[in-house]
Amino acid sequence: MTALRPHARLALLALVGLAAALPAEAQRRFEIHSRGMLHETVFNTGEIGRAYHQGGGGNATDVPMMEWPGNSAVTVDDINYDGKHYTNGGGVYISAQLPDSTERVHALSGGVGASQPDVTVGRWSYPLTITRTENYPVLDDGSLNPSYDPNEAEEIITSSWATPVGITVTRTSRAWSYPDYDDLIVYEYEFEYTGDRDGDTIPDTDQPITDVTIAFAYGLAPNLFGNLRTYGAWTDDEYQDNDQRGRFDPLRFLNYTYHQTGLPDPVYYDEWGRTGQNGGGLNAPGTPGYIMLHFDTEHLATQDSGTLADVAQGDSAIVWTQEYGGGVKIKQPWFIRQETSNMRASKLEAYLRVDTRKNAPLREGSVIPPEQGEESDIYQHFLDYWVGAGRYNFRQTRWATGRITVFGPYRFEIGETARFALAEVIGFGAVRQEQAYLPPGERTSPEQDDYLVDWGGSCGEDCGEDGSRGFFPIASYADTVRYGGNPVFPSIFPYGPGTDEGTVIKRHGSPYLSEYALPDYVNSDVVTIREVADKAYEAYTGEAFSAPEYNRPELNPEAGVYELPIPVPAPALNVASDERAQNVLYWSNAVESFSAPRLQGQFDHYRVSRSTHPAGPWETIAEVRPDDASFVHNGEYSFVPDGDYVVLDPEPTVGETFYYSIVSVDENGRTSGRTNVTEFETQLGAVAQLGDVHVVPNPFVVSSGFGGASDSSLRIGFYGLPARATIRIYSFAGQLVETIEHDSPTYSVAYLQETRNNQRLASGVYFYVVTTPEGESTQGKFVIIR
Repeated sequence: MTALRPHARLALLALVGLAAALPAEAQRRFEIHSRGMLHETVFNTGEIGRAYHQGGGGNATDVPMMEWPGNSAVTVDDINYDGKHYTNGGGVYISAQLPDSTERVHALSGGVGASQPDVTVGRWSYPLTITRTENYPVLDDGSLNPSYDPNEAEEIITSSWATPVGITVTRTSRAWSYPDYDDLIVYEYEFEYTGDRDGDTIPDTDQPITDVTIAFAYGLAPNLFGNLRTYGAWTDDEYQDNDQRGRFDPLRFLNYTYHQTGLPDPVYYDEWGRTGQNGGGLNAPGTPGYIMLHFDTEHLATQDSGTLADVAQGDSAIVWTQEYGGGVKIKQPWFIRQETSNMRASKLEAYLRVDTRKNAPLREGSVIPPEQGEESDIYQHFLDYWVGAGRYNFRQTRWATGRITVFGPYRFEIGETARFALAEVIGFGAVRQEQAYLPPGERTSPEQDDYLVDWGGSCGEDCGEDGSRGFFPIASYADTVRYGGNPVFPSIFPYGPGTDEGTVIKRHGSPYLSEYALPDYVNSDVVTIREVADKAYEAYTGEAFSAPEYNRPELNPEAGVYELPIPVPAPALNVASDERAQNVLYWSNAVESFSAPRLQGQFDHYRVSRSTHPAGPWETIAEVRPDDASFVHNGEYSFVPDGDYVVLDPEPTVGETFYYSIVSVDENGRTSGRTNVTEFETQLGAVAQLGDVHVVPNPFVVSSGFGGASDSSLRIGFYGLPARATIRIYSFAGQLVETIEHDSPTYSVAYLQETRNNQRLASGVYFYVVTTPEGESTQGKFVIIR
């Protein structure tokens, strides 16, 4: 039995040479968020996912990289796919003018095309610490967690690293299993100017640091699985040149991307659409992005502080503003851009300068407003908030793999700290069918409002758009929107009549949701990326977001509030097989007495489900209510505590693997997260008393094995075991090779032929001795032939 928390609590050591050069506490390590539906890897070097990767080596991954849904690896037609990963790398950048140098110094911690672990560490960051805190309401033994904090996330990972600019970064990331909040991860950053430039925690200077820029970057791409199914590769040549579309929602400060068709499966579109297998017929329906939740304004350099930005901006009234207080400061963000997959260091370093500016500031009239006119809410927001800030390069929409948002310039004295926050968010598409944009005269619903347009996402340079447009309607996976048409057509929504012969027409969107249902990993009414972003805003600020109001990160709290509505948690699940090879699912009733502030409803019943894949689709095999005595254990199974609930699944056969889970359902029909997904291979139950124990296969030949897992070619099994036993394996010479502690109500246990020193067993004869706590014993031998 395996509870699916993939990769959890793993630690990745750096390359051998690096590991030897750094002390143990300063090695490059990672932890993985796997509590919700969105799984992500974070490093103590600043990287997110992994170092930005654009080449053919990116066609595989052994860690989650904005994986949605989690546990999505799958085998189709004997081809193994690593799953639905939506980023090819991310991280944080810092650039500064040091007090004792004429050269700018950069700390490009993740998200850089040329970076590798040995380059990132030591040049751009110095790993310090990484810790993981579990705050789930239920402990592994099924009891309620007495230390559960309802005002914190269920999974918290804190990492820190020093940088060559003397700023030490601490990042705290948070994830939840709550179905309304499980498609997001919130990141809070603290940038403290410690003066430590080499990671030894000792200040190397006590002088101020100036002209600092702080940037957040992601490579966002249609997912790995979808691209491999359609194009056979996940490189810049595929996701950059084949209908990748980047957008920016100025109301939410949301930078995101989508694949214009969702990459329908080339073989199984209809079959997967009908059955929900592999998440349905669209292989890249996820719309990934990040929403800014807070940025620092206190430490922004003022116009009279001698910042190099004076050179780039001159006396422009739209750039220098007193909006932030404390003197005249530059309107933020300094720089915002969608970029190609070529996020090489030399390009990024130029973007982080403050004496030049790649993208000019946005000016009134440089982008045509929505056709509602200058009185529309979105245009007024555009004027009030974005004029003077960094201009979004919407015409390069199809190149939009890389994303960079830069803030600054800042000035820090020793000991000062600036705080930032953002959230990774991902949803099924960008808008729902009923929210699809319509011109004012065609609207039938108040939801069809003018804020359902945003910057970019059309066809940009592909259609020869003249550069004066900026706002475009948002395509959905329920209908299509046409872009292109006649470039001189007066409407900014060029899907109307009157197109010229030969004009390029691009259709974005898909009719998928008009034919098939949402996949069941979309497990609440929070569906699209906008709805997920709104929940991230709510989780962080404690306030609901409602357009056409807009997100003002600089006015949001410096630290998250996290007073979320709380569902009844799922119980801890156990699975075993009985003597008739029926799978026995059992769990305690502890969650029925769970209470917490903001509880969404009282417990009502359990829903027990089975699947052939950890990401679903899920088949309900039982609904269990507290008053149903037929599911309460009555002593039939020695391994099930009295009073626990028991559900039998007699359908699987010996050697067959299924996934099981239980969700708690409250009186209002709201469910817990699917936190207890458990993989189980059906076996016979344990013997009541130790007798003969047999090894299968015996002899073991290299290509043989048992079971259905990927390591089956190495597995041998010990059969005829009681619930508890110790197996000791000896070489022909009598040397102890391995000790196996069997503590499970199953008839057998698998052994992967490794010694205590993690070496593979050589060919030869081996002996085994099986003993029980009661003093019983038996012995035998087996043969390995390689």
